[in-house]
Parts: sequence; structure tokens; C-alpha cells
Amino acid sequence: MNPSTINVLLIEDNPGDVHLVKTLLAQSSVVGSGASVINLTHTERLTSAQTALCSEPCDLVLLDLSLPDTNGLNSFLELNQFHPTIPVVILSGHTDHELAIQAVQLGAQDYLSKNDLSTNLLVKTILHTIERHRLLLEISQRASELENQNLALNDFAHTVAHQIQGLLSQMVGYASLVDSHYQEELSLPAKQAVDQIMQSGYKMNNVITELLFLASMRSENIQVSELNNKRILTEVLKRLRYQIRATEAKISLPSQWPRAYGYAPWIEEVWLNYISNGLKYGGSEEKPPVLKLGATAESNGMVRFWVADNGPGLSPTDQKRLFKPHTRVTSKKIRGEGLGLSIVWRIVEKCGGKVGVESQEGAGSCFWFTLPGNSS
Repeated sequence: MNPSTINVLLIEDNPGDVHLVKTLLAQSSVVGSGASVINLTHTERLTSAQTALCSEPCDLVLLDLSLPDTNGLNSFLELNQFHPTIPVVILSGHTDHELAIQAVQLGAQDYLSKNDLSTNLLVKTILHTIERHRLLLEISQRASELENQNLALNDFAHTVAHQIQGLLSQMVGYASLVDSHYQEELSLPAKQAVDQIMQSGYKMNNVITELLFLASMRSENIQVSELNNKRILTEVLKRLRYQIRATEAKISLPSQWPRAYGYAPWIEEVWLNYISNGLKYGGSEEKPPVLKLGATAESNGMVRFWVADNGPGLSPTDQKRLFKPHTRVTSKKIRGEGLGLSIVWRIVEKCGGKVGVESQEGAGSCFWFTLPGNSS
């Protein structure tokens, strides 16, 4: 199997630093199970680098911030202006956490101190940066395709595209600070960045999933079958584990569920939205959220599933507006931001049920949905 080549451009005017980077990469010319060979080229000025990038393919740029023809973050901004699709890792002679954060917020993929460079760190950063950048482009392309898939979903897709951009910006920015260190060596700011990555990654995954549901619900032919709510909720709680841990929530579930029928992937999304809202808006500053899940069989052959929380409750006006798209309630704690509850309404309606909420201000809320108790 022929190794793949990663083309890296080093923009650096200090001969000693150029020698250091070349030496480190030479010690690991073949890396990873994919046997990727790193091919390094070098320029001393930003202007010559701009010329080289126009004529030769490049997978990643290693950029020094102190160059003869430019200095500081302006070096990155000028480079990014003309070559925004090429990932950039900044090399600096100083450890400046504020500058590092500012750099990744502007779009740099990583920030490394030359004093801490090692073969493993440099190679790991190059590989992880390229992979992160590839995933980011794939997600952006996927979001763009979904946005154009159905004209009826334009408003939803537009909203989600902005959410994805914001969340990805956070994730990539914080990830660039973490990937240059080993887990056991993380400082307190780095640990906080890891936590932020997990939260943003979770949110991004759910936003994309919601967009997928909206884009597919009009055309997808579903097969209704008997639901295994125990299995569904195991997966939901797994997806929400970081949010549950962060809120210190207590969640109680029944040992048995009544028989009901629906489309399991969609019903999982219903539970996810209801429980997520309960985690966000249940409890108070003094006490964590307490959620109780349950189900009761109704006389009309339907089964009502519900999530009760210990939050501040909702006014009658807010209750009437909850499941409408692009609606925000007037209470200080906003339920159903984005697309969650409108998706719940669409899913349950397609499965033959209804949605609703029972709430009193100051006494918590109980969100419910119904599903058929038999397959007919």
C-alpha cells in the first residue's frame, strides 16, 4: 500500500526554528496506521508563501507570527483572507494563553509553543488538525445539502445552519487548545476546554439530527412497530449524559412500560427533546432538576407518555405557544428554543398521537405525548 502524502508549508524566517521543525518531522516520516508521509516545504515571508500556495497544493500551514513582512495575528488574518480553506497551525516562541484563544477564535486550528515542541506533539497536531478540518468541511457540506433538499424546510435549515456554525466554531477553537497536550497533563483551563468540547459536540450532534428529521419526515416511509421504550430511553440518557452530569439531575423511570406503537428512531427524538428541556429548565438555582418519567393507558386505546419536572412552571399563554415553530415563550426561562418542540409535534402527529403540556406557574410542568396502544 502506497503511503499518502501530507503537504505542509512552514512559514518561518528563523533558521534555528526551521531546522527544529525539519528535524522533528524527519524523526517520524511515516505516521499512523494510514502510513501518511509528511512533505515539508518552507518559505521565509508571507508574500512568498502566498505565491507558493497559489501554485502548489497544501494540506496545512505552520505559521510563525513574527515575519519580516508581517507580524502578530495580522499574519494569520492576511493568510486566511486569501486562503480560507487551508487549515493553519500557529507556531509561537511564547506561551500566551490569551493570544492562543484569540487566534483560534479568529479561525486558526491550533496554537503551539516552539519551546514545547516534540516529534509526537507536532505530528499529532498535524494529523488531528487535518482530520478536524476534513470533518468540519464534511459537516458544512452536509448542512448545505440538507438546506437545499426541501424548500418547505428553508426556514428551519437556515436556523440550524447558524446554530451549527456557532457550535462548530466553539468546538474547533477549544479543541485546538487541547489537542496539543496529553490528557494527564491538562491544566485547569484545558480541562474546562475539554468540558466545553463535549457540550458543544453534544449540541452539534442533536442539531444535525433535528435537521435530518425535518428534511426526511415529508418523504420517508416509516414502519410503525411495537416500541421498546426501555431500550430507547437507555440510548437517550446516554446521549444526554454530559448534560445530566452537569446539572446533577435526578431522573426516575418506571420498571415497566405499557405496550405502544410508533417509529422508534423518531420516538427517541421525542424523549430526547422532552428530557433535555426538563434538564435545562427544571430545578432552580437552589436545587437541581428532578424529572419523573411515566406512562398511562387511556380508555380510548392510546397511551400517554410524560416527563414531569420541578421547574418554575408556565403561564397559560406560554403553554399555548410552545409547540409552534419559531415561537419563544415570555418567561425568563425560555423553553423550546430552536426546533425541538416543533419537531416533537410533527413526529407524534405522524405516528398518530398528540402532544401537550400541563403546568402551573411555580409548580413545575408535565410534558406529554400519546401513541396508539395497538398496531391497527
